[in-house]
Amino acid sequence: MRVNYYLVSLFFLSSCFAFDSEKKVDFSTELSLLRQEIEELAESLACTDPAKWDFVALGSKPCGGPWEYIAYPKSINVPEFLAKVKRYNELQEKDNIQNNRFSDCMFVSPPKSVTCENNRPVLVYE
Repeated sequence: MRVNYYLVSLFFLSSCFAFDSEKKVDFSTELSLLRQEIEELAESLACTDPAKWDFVALGSKPCGGPWEYIAYPKSINVPEFLAKVKRYNELQEKDNIQNNRFSDCMFVSPPKSVTCENNRPVLVYE
């Protein structure tokens, strides 16, 4: 009789794991493509005047807040760029929730400004 309880318990446990795995969704391809588009737009121009650059939070940590900040030129199509960043952040947040992601909960401070070095933007943290 104990064997039957053992088998029934094992069956129920295995079915729980089967249903749990169905909830997981792979966002990695879409996130990767979107990230590539964002980086291409952000790196599309040489940085020669820091006043013509800005920065935005990129990514979504499972504990909240962004993973990092990225500089972008103000002369690109900024609304389109920021829409891609927003989509990326929302998609990563959705991925975090649906796939039970975890991370350090360290706060990532926003930069103070952008400067240019060797025609590349550099975020300044003070």
